[in-house]
Amino acid sequence: MPRGRQDKPHVRLYRHELESPAYRSLCLAARALLVEFRALYNRDNRIYMSVREVMRRLDVGQKLAERALAELLDRGFIVVLEKGTFNRKTKHATVYALTNEVVESIDKSIAPKCYMSWKA
Repeated sequence: MPRGRQDKPHVRLYRHELESPAYRSLCLAARALLVEFRALYNRDNRIYMSVREVMRRLDVGQKLAERALAELLDRGFIVVLEKGTFNRKTKHATVYALTNEVVESIDKSIAPKCYMSWKA
């Protein structure tokens, strides 16, 4: 890589992930949501996402947004770090982490990649 050049932000999907049974079993909305999650990834692996935000990003209704989130959780592509709540003075969205990256609450040295061991 030439000196001083930095990679622009991008979303990376590996072939072994795309060919996994977990990915193949996802509905289209869940696949699109996975791309959105990966686009929002930052170094601390804390992604704030509410159902309303999923609805806005995917331009879908509430039921499909909830289903997409549930599928990503069930297959192991994401995990919940903190459950969202409306009991605070300010609204707090659920905090998720991608399992293809290091997750602070599981193990700080490896990425768990739970989706690779998912079976139908």
